[in-house]
Formats: sequence, structure tokens, C-alpha cells
Amino acid sequence: MEHKYKMLISVLDKLCGEAPSSYKSYKPNKENIEEVQHARSLGFIHLLLKVKFGIADFLLRHKQITDGPYDGGLDAFHIDFELKKLYLIQTKFRNNSKNFDNKSINAEELMRMEIARITKGEQTDSNGNLFNEKVIAFQKELIKIRDIAKYDYIVLLLGNVYKYNDEQIRRLIDNTHYEIYDAEKAYDKLIFPLTTGTYYDPDEIVITIDLVNKERPRLKQTIETDYGNFEVNAIFVPTYEIGRILSHYKNAILKFNPRNFLSLQKKSVNENIRHSITNQEKNNFAILNNGITILSVNFYLTESSGKQNEGQLILTKPQILNGGQTAYTLSTIYDEFLNKPNNPLIGKEVLLKIITPIKQSSDFDPRFIELISNATNQQNEVSEADRRSNHDIQIFIQKRLYNEYGYLYERKSGEFHDGIFNGFIDIKYVIDRLKFIKAYWAYKGEPAAARRTSEKIIFKEETFFSILHDENNYHEMLFAFLLFSELEQIENTFKRKSDSVNKYGYSLLYGKWAVVASIGLLKPIIKRQSNEIFDQVKEFVEKRLTKWKEFDEFIKDKHAETNYFNVDARNYELYYKVNLLDEDIKEFFLK
Repeated sequence: MEHKYKMLISVLDKLCGEAPSSYKSYKPNKENIEEVQHARSLGFIHLLLKVKFGIADFLLRHKQITDGPYDGGLDAFHIDFELKKLYLIQTKFRNNSKNFDNKSINAEELMRMEIARITKGEQTDSNGNLFNEKVIAFQKELIKIRDIAKYDYIVLLLGNVYKYNDEQIRRLIDNTHYEIYDAEKAYDKLIFPLTTGTYYDPDEIVITIDLVNKERPRLKQTIETDYGNFEVNAIFVPTYEIGRILSHYKNAILKFNPRNFLSLQKKSVNENIRHSITNQEKNNFAILNNGITILSVNFYLTESSGKQNEGQLILTKPQILNGGQTAYTLSTIYDEFLNKPNNPLIGKEVLLKIITPIKQSSDFDPRFIELISNATNQQNEVSEADRRSNHDIQIFIQKRLYNEYGYLYERKSGEFHDGIFNGFIDIKYVIDRLKFIKAYWAYKGEPAAARRTSEKIIFKEETFFSILHDENNYHEMLFAFLLFSELEQIENTFKRKSDSVNKYGYSLLYGKWAVVASIGLLKPIIKRQSNEIFDQVKEFVEKRLTKWKEFDEFIKDKHAETNYFNVDARNYELYYKVNLLDEDIKEFFLK
């Protein structure tokens, strides 16, 4: 898909832009196609290392790249010391959208990976050529690992591998375990998380705890609920540790939270939390703050970490459900005082409540999540729109619209801030959730209600589900939104409102939802290809606008001598908000 590929290119160019000026291979002459493609190939590796492995620093990523002459088919590597995994990476970047989506790595390229020779410490490839300095440096890293026998070796292929089955691939890469990040997975698992700040999803987080003054470091209890049995652990942990974790993972650890990292910037609330910790020398915060609730697949606690008065807490696939603003504020203090003396987080604690299922599962019932969220977010109002943000329908719609059309449906306010701020994505491909739902409501035949109803009412549970009750209509939903967006774009071409009225009546000024409804009446067969649906939208809007001045005359005559149209007034603005509009559209456009 062309504009998803453009998004990828923007990301790769930005990553190359992080390179110091002396790193010439990342700073190509833009007139030289080969130099540009080579730089983007390197950027593609950086994308993988940044998103999958969470390596934020450019130079640290660069050290793991071995690509070049005599690299033994090894383009990069990554050593995961915690999970004991050794990734051997080969990439194949394509310089246009069609090839990126469809062209496969061939057998000869896979055979170039001399996995066994490199990992056994051989200094030369199978043709007798010395490996390059970066490969040799990688081999030296392997020698330093004392328990290398415990490591799993994984070949990670960053490119399409469509031609070969599992047995054939293994034969070509020395029978090594492998993962494939093809075009679809690159867009889904690398680009999308980068735009939302949810990359480097933590499998585990490790929290150091202070055992001083703790006779028993935790309260533990099993709780029976309507959604299963859960173990609940409560423990005071250092505020410094919470600040460090949220600073690093941001939205990746807030997926179950109704708010995202950006929308946690509630100035008055955060200032109160900040003052309660920075203005106090002692540990008052541990008592004054309500604490943080985390859902976690597993919970491990040890009081024997090898250091005096220090324990260790390990959480598997953790997600902060409540206390996000506390965690956010601690992260801002952590960032502000990092590597500075007199850090106000040192010596202070916050209560952590960890909920883990007795029957181990990585899937929590969304009803259970919403139940906790509603009960524990009473102190800070959460909007109705945010309460619905993690519902399965919205997650499904977001995924489908991105995968099939490259559009980014913003189910959480500010969700794509990172992508927009960093120039990764074009804002015109970000879908405002309120406009999206209103457009579909209008398309289904209720334009007046769509125009006059507030966000708070639309996202109330009953109204929300009455509009979006069938997730499989996502093609129709997108079509409705694109119709409305096209009308907005046309409206913006006029310098004065009166000019648009003179040409198209009140369609653009007050009647955009009505125009969408008039097209929805026809129940058009929507073309599924992304390039075709855009052309279809333009065609329908153009045809409908040419008829709109006639519609305005029709309603003026039909409702003469009413509050909307009489000798003294022509109140089109009010008329387009009342339910008379719905029936008038049907009468005029179906005649």
C-alpha cells in the first residue's frame, strides 16, 4: 500500500537522521539512488532494533550492525541477556511499495548466512575470506558469555520469505530456529507501535525493592470474582523504580489503561502529586497516595537478591490499569533528575497492587478490566470516550483500517502523538474517533442527531453500541468517514463562507452530515481496494454537491412559515439539527 510505504520511508529517514554527521553512510546524497537505498536499508535494521528490542540510543544500535563486505550474510545481531536469546539478523529492504510488499528473499541470499561458521568462532567464510571487523567484534561478544550453552539461537529474517516452506528455510540457514518479519509484520509490529509509543512491549519488568522497615514485604490474598480467581499482592516499592519503568515503556505499559501516556498530562492533578513528593523530605507519599494497580500474568518476589536489605520483584507482561497519573508524574520527575544529586524520588515509596490470575493466561477478560477501571478511576474523571477506548470493537476497527487501508484510527486521545510529533505519519491519515462515529451514524440515516449530539452522549455505552454494533461493517464506516473528510477538504478551499454557500448551498456550512446521509441512502457497493475507494468517495461527493442548492430550496418551500423558514428568517443552522432533516433527505433524494 503506497501511503503505508511512504510512512515507512519517513520513519527510516528519521532514524538515519539520528546519526552523527560523521556517519556518512547514513547521510546520502539525495540525488544518488544507490546511496539513499543503502541508508534506508541501514535504517530498516535500526527500526527493528529500536522497536523489537527497545534500543533507543542510535550508537548502541549501530554497534549491532555488521552489514558490509564479507559479513557472512549477517546484517546485524542482538543478544538478549535476560531471556538468553541470540538473534542473528538478515534484512532485505525494497525501494518501492510493490516490491516491498511482494518480492521475496531468494535461496541464494539465505544461503549466504554462514551461521555455524560465525557462531563457532571461525575467522573466515566458506570461500576463505576473512570476516569483516564487525563480525569479528560480534564473535568476541559471544566469547564473553559464560553460559552461552543456555542461549537459544534465532535467525531473524527482516523481509518476505514467500517461496519456501519451513523445512527448506531450515536447510538454508543451518537448521536454526527462525522468525520472519515480512512486509505485513513490519507494518504491524514495527511501524504501528512506533507511531503510538507502544514499542518494546515488556515481557518482564524487574523492580528492586527496599526491605528496610518491612517485617513482611507483602500482603497476599486470593480473591474469587465473577471473572475467575485472582491472586492480589500489595507491596510498597520505590517511587524511583516506577518512574524508571514508565519513562522507558510509556504507552507499552498502558494498553489496558483508558488513558494513554500523553493524555495523562492533567496539569492540576499532576502538580498535586508532584508537590506531595518533591516538597517532602520523608516518606509521606507512601501514605498520602492511593497507589498503582497493575495487571500481570505472573508475579515473583525474592528477598534474596544478593544485596543486603534489597529484594527483587518480577512481573510478567505487566499493564498499569489505575494510578497512571501517579506513574506518569513519577516518570517526569525521574527524567528531570536523572544523574543529578538530591533526587526527590530516592527514599520514597508508593503502594503497588498487583493482580494476577490463578489460572495462568495472558488474556484478561475485557469486562473484568473495565470493572476495575470504572471502580478505581473515580477520583479523576475519565471521559466516556476513553472508557470505550479498549473495547474489542474499537481494537478490531483500528487493526482492520490500518492493515487494509493504512489509516490510523485514534481510539485513545493523543494516541498517535509520537508519530505526528516525530514526523513519522501524515496527520491526514489519522482518524478522529468522534468524527468517525458521527459520520457512520449519519450514513445510517440520522444526520441531525449526529450533528447535534455531544461526544459525552455519543460515547455513552448505550449510544456507542447502538451505532457500532457490527464491527464487520468497518469498510462502510471508513467510507462514511472519508465522505465527511472530503467535504471538509472542499470546505477549506473557500476563503469565505458565503462563497461556499453561493456554490453548494448550505451543504458545507451546516449540512456535511446530511450529505453523508444522502449518500448512505443509496446503499452503494463500496470498492474494497484503497485506491478505488478514494476515487469512489470523490465521485459520490461531487455528484451530490451539484444537487444541494435544489435540496435547500425544497426544504425552504416545504417548511415555509415555520420557525426555521419564514418571512423574517431562514434558519438553516437550526434546521440541520432537527429530526425533520432525516425524513426530508429520504423524500428528496429517493424520489
